[in-house]
Amino acid sequence: MSGLFTLESADLERLHFALEASIRVARRSHFFLWTQGALQCFLPHETLLCASSGAEQTPGTQDVFSRLLIPPRVEYILTEPGAPVVGGLRQAWLQAGRAPLVLPAAPLRTAVPELACGGELLCHGIAGHGAAPSTFFVFIGLPAPPGPRERYLAELLMPHLHLALLRMREGEHAAAGASPALLSGRELQVLGCMRDGLTNQQIGEVLEISALTVKNHVQRILRKLRAANRAQAVANGVAAGLIAGVTADRR
Repeated sequence: MSGLFTLESADLERLHFALEASIRVARRSHFFLWTQGALQCFLPHETLLCASSGAEQTPGTQDVFSRLLIPPRVEYILTEPGAPVVGGLRQAWLQAGRAPLVLPAAPLRTAVPELACGGELLCHGIAGHGAAPSTFFVFIGLPAPPGPRERYLAELLMPHLHLALLRMREGEHAAAGASPALLSGRELQVLGCMRDGLTNQQIGEVLEISALTVKNHVQRILRKLRAANRAQAVANGVAAGLIAGVTADRR
């Protein structure tokens, strides 16, 4: 595929800048600025769905980076652990031979009507082997149907996307280990209610917020505490000293 395309000198200069900038990505804000900045010169898009996990597994951690305002419900559907939407797209990519894959956006639009995703999706990633991590990316809201050039550029840039996402994750894990105060005040309140066995609806009533907002907080808590479920999140929170292990009687 690479023999079919020649980048102009201006493109080569922008490519050099994009690759150099990717090396400096170490935080979530860095990743957002890079994907919505330098990367847009080659793969313009409105929203980027990113997933990472151990090799050959359904993506375990998902994130959405977008120049649009993503409703909390949409973010939850796309980033919940084991999100079926992401798993289905990744499975299609694996079955297609792990090459850059163009898919119709209609199934995603049906699953998440609030997400602006007309036209087609561009999917690509790196499937790790053994203990190596895997990553998977879905470009949403492309200005035109992706063709051979876009697939070539996705192949060319994928190693840098892969490493940039992993560095971002590594930085977050290091921050989580170094700072138990990573949870916000509201998230600590939600975690305390989770310890008390309250449902999302009940937590919403106690804190005077919607159940959907509670879901969003729970998702962030699970991610920050690296927990697979609510019980593990509570246990990790207690172990880190974020909340007490015994609940005082509620009046």
